[in-house]
Amino acid sequence: ENVRPNVHAAGYVVLKPPHELKTPPRWHESDPRAVRRRVWELAAALLQSVGSRKAAEYRFTAIAVSKNFRGSPHVDKNDVSVQYALSLGDFEAGGGELCVEENAFVSRAFDTHNRLVCFDGRFPHWVSGYVGERYSIIFYRSAGKEDPSTHAVHEV
Repeated sequence: ENVRPNVHAAGYVVLKPPHELKTPPRWHESDPRAVRRRVWELAAALLQSVGSRKAAEYRFTAIAVSKNFRGSPHVDKNDVSVQYALSLGDFEAGGGELCVEENAFVSRAFDTHNRLVCFDGRFPHWVSGYVGERYSIIFYRSAGKEDPSTHAVHEV
C-alpha cells in the first residue's frame, strides 16, 4: 500500500513508535498491532547491531518503508535530525544509489544495498535509477529538539 499518493512508489508506509504498555499485549501475533510492534523492535535491533555507537544511540521517531521508490531531488522539511537509510532487494548493482547534494557544486552517490548510510535529509537527495525490486528503510526524527543542519553526509 502507498499511503502517500504523491510519492512515486509501489508501496510506502510510515511506522510510528508503538504505545508503551505496562503489561504484555493479549492480542494474537498476527494482529496488525503486534506485527507493527515487532517490526519496530526489529528495526531498533538493526540499528543496535551495526557496530556503531552513534547508530545504536540514535532515537528515531518514525520509520519509512518503501517499495520501488522513484523520486526527484527533494528535502525532508519536517526532519529535525539526520536519517539512517538502507536498501534491500533484488536490483542491479550500480543503480538505486542514494544521491546527496552536499553543496551547489558537489553531489555524492552512496551504495545503500544492504548497507547503512547516515545523511541529513534536510539537504537535497534522491535515488538514482535502477532495475529490479528495491525496498528502502529510512529511520528519521521529526519531533524533539532540532539538531543543527551542518553538513549533508555523516559517519554511521
